[in-house]
Amino acid sequence: MLGLIAGGGELPLYFCKNARKAGEKVITIAIKNEADNALAKYSKELFWYDIGDFGKAIRLFKEKGVKKACIIGKVRKVRLFAALKPDMRLFKLIMSQKSKKDATLIGAVIKEFEKEGIKILPMTLYLKPLLAKKGVITKRKPCKAELLDIKYGFAAAKKLADADIGQTVIVKNGKTVYREGKEGTDAAIKKGGALAKEGAVCVKAARTGQDFRIDVPGVGVKTVKEMAKANIKCLALEAGKMFLIDKEKIKKEADKRGICVAVL
Repeated sequence: MLGLIAGGGELPLYFCKNARKAGEKVITIAIKNEADNALAKYSKELFWYDIGDFGKAIRLFKEKGVKKACIIGKVRKVRLFAALKPDMRLFKLIMSQKSKKDATLIGAVIKEFEKEGIKILPMTLYLKPLLAKKGVITKRKPCKAELLDIKYGFAAAKKLADADIGQTVIVKNGKTVYREGKEGTDAAIKKGGALAKEGAVCVKAARTGQDFRIDVPGVGVKTVKEMAKANIKCLALEAGKMFLIDKEKIKKEADKRGICVAVL
């Protein structure tokens, strides 16, 4: 029996489908107003909980005999630890943490699950095929100027990610035009593109010590569409540490828009 705490986006659904193909029986706790209703089709059982129902989630997994689980999917940061109404166990846990950064708080949540005998596994467990592999996946390759900006951008993006601020930077002519904050990658692309006007590069990197139980960065077709709107023609990603969600669709959309997608 495998547990899944599912937030928004396509990844929890991919996970459930792949786990089912592998013969796993998945008990899913779906976060209200975030998770996809289609999860019910691929889960042995599905339960809808509010984001703050921490103690309730632990009790359910224990009742169902779940000893291993994954936490996958987006939860809008404006709701994560601001708009939620935590139960008493989660409230005490949050208040006990000196740092209120997302990675620190989620890490503390994982420790609480594991204290109760529920081991939290890396989300790559059934999602490894989605991890980005080195190479240029599009017809167009980065030009010399873009390669220089990518090199600069990776250092800047890594520093940003290690500070737990964001994972994406928009770079032009060897300078950071915009850094991602709590608004997310797509919003950062929109703002960065508006500032750069044209000729910018979007670079996304993972933390140096990325904990795959907590978060694996990813991009999908929507990201490429946002880049096209923002007139950003090059996307660079870190190999082996982030998901390409539906690689073929990304390639098709990027080629149609004349966008280069490079994994380095």
